[in-house]
Amino acid sequence: MKKKIAWILMLGCMLIGLLSGCGSSTAVNQIDTAQLADDIYQGVTWKDQISEVNLDKALKLYGISSDVIISGKVYISTNATAEEIAVFEVATEDQVSTVQTAVEDRVASQKASFESYNAEEVPKLNAPLIVTKGQYVILVVCDTTSEAKTVIDNAFSGN
Repeated sequence: MKKKIAWILMLGCMLIGLLSGCGSSTAVNQIDTAQLADDIYQGVTWKDQISEVNLDKALKLYGISSDVIISGKVYISTNATAEEIAVFEVATEDQVSTVQTAVEDRVASQKASFESYNAEEVPKLNAPLIVTKGQYVILVVCDTTSEAKTVIDNAFSGN
């Protein structure tokens, strides 16, 4: 009887050990924020010329503290359009919602500005692409967010 119990316990431990290695991973691929911003820039059709903005200046525009961001890259239009790309890697998961709120506030601020002098751009600001994946927050304001979404999905799927 003792051998039978020992055998069952041993099989149970082996089964637990095997099953513990089968859990699904929710980890997000490590992304090069500059490369992803460049890929979005290349993969989307733009109406206006958008240019890279120094990260420190961009963080001030967004109202984000530099100690919250590990890396990032931002492209902003000439102000003729609302087109914009922002890709941020946030220092901790706890700070992701803070950065997402800052991004949403930036969109709201831009919307208020464009309503008064270029209302044609407001639809872009009504439906921006804002993506959070792990510790990344991404904003794309453009006419065809589906193009940007494809680029982002490919980056995170490892393609």
